[in-house]
Order: sequence, then C-alpha cells, then structure tokens
Amino acid sequence: MQNMPKIIFQKSGVELNWTGDEESILEFAESNDLDLDYGCRMGNCTACQQKVVSGAVEYPMGHSGEPEEGNALLCCCAPKGDSDLVIGA
Repeated sequence: MQNMPKIIFQKSGVELNWTGDEESILEFAESNDLDLDYGCRMGNCTACQQKVVSGAVEYPMGHSGEPEEGNALLCCCAPKGDSDLVIGA
C-alpha cells in the first residue's frame, strides 16, 4: 500500500494527511473546512493558483489554464507520489 502524503498549507499553518478521497487539493481543503480562492474549478481562470514550496503535484483530470512556474492549480491537481506537499496557501 502506498503511503499517503501530508499536505501542509503554509499560510494557514494547517497540516492534513491526504486521503485520496477527493479529486483535487481544492476539494480536499474544502472537506477540511479550509477556504481557498477558486473560480472555474477547471484551471482555466487560475484563481486557485498557489505556490508549491516543496513536493510535486499532478493533474489527473487535466487542466485548461497554465500555472506560473513553481505554482499549482489547486482546483484540478493532486499530490504526486508519497512525499509531503507544502503549498503557500
């Protein structure tokens, strides 16, 4: 069984263990009562863009927008691998 990474929301100081039950980090944050910015939920508007401080993300659902270098579109990405993920939110 693969280890599940911890997601650390740096700005809010919240650390949560990724369950893999939600499709995106945004949905995961919302299910844990964190309020993050978003718009379209498809990555097109980039309102959900946050800095990836460490770790990596993948886009299992794809995305239509293009995040800036070193950032992730939280509405449509998930942690990549089993390493912890630190994001700027």
